[in-house]
Amino acid sequence: MDTQTVLLVFVAVGLDGLAGLAGGVLSERWLQRRLPALVAFAAGTLLSAVFLEVLPKAVEAKGDAAFAWAFASFVVLTFMEWALGHHHHDAEAAAGHAHGHHHAHPVSPTLPTALLASDALHNVGDGAAVAAAFLVSPQAGFATAFAVIVHELPQEVGDYALLRAAGWTRARSLVALGAVQLTAAVGAAGVLLGTRYLPSLQGTVLAIAGGSFLYIGAVDLLPELRRGPDSRQRVVGFLCGLLLIGGLHFAERFAGGHG
Repeated sequence: MDTQTVLLVFVAVGLDGLAGLAGGVLSERWLQRRLPALVAFAAGTLLSAVFLEVLPKAVEAKGDAAFAWAFASFVVLTFMEWALGHHHHDAEAAAGHAHGHHHAHPVSPTLPTALLASDALHNVGDGAAVAAAFLVSPQAGFATAFAVIVHELPQEVGDYALLRAAGWTRARSLVALGAVQLTAAVGAAGVLLGTRYLPSLQGTVLAIAGGSFLYIGAVDLLPELRRGPDSRQRVVGFLCGLLLIGGLHFAERFAGGHG
């Protein structure tokens, strides 16, 4: 692991952190227009990175055991998402309340604390995933970081709406969301330090990351291709994502084989 890899990891984590401030800047209308194509592109890049970069490296290091770790990661994320629910429905209700819809449900005073704690845990995992991807290749790292950012944007808009509906000021809400995003650096640092001092962990880390990427790409992002109008635009975005990472992967292999 060289200095450039470490720098790239924290640049990517920093960009991910900016998504935590998006809730107070981006409107839901803007997201509804722009996000579908970005989500489709992110799904293509992330799934390409999983099958062409991350899982093959994990299998190379751990053998068939890599598939067991990846499967376990996928299952754990499934149950975590189910248990946490990640407040999407509450966010929609709170957003309506914050914009003056009188029939929206009031927000519990304890909800902001639970919300921010859940986000902090989620961001630790995001940071670890981004760092693990950069251990494979820069293209896998940036594909993962982009997918994480796109995945975070609508969530952060909902989080911001919840905090405002709970009576928090705009400044306090943005500071809290920004602070929570810093926990991604903890996850990234944990992966980088762990694999540096215990190199045997790298294969396991990559397998776990591969399972989590597969979950995000297949469960969170890919279904968006079938929702709403402009399905052609989404399919094009998805194919562009596949071709970008696939092209970089095979170009690198070709150059390596003839270098």
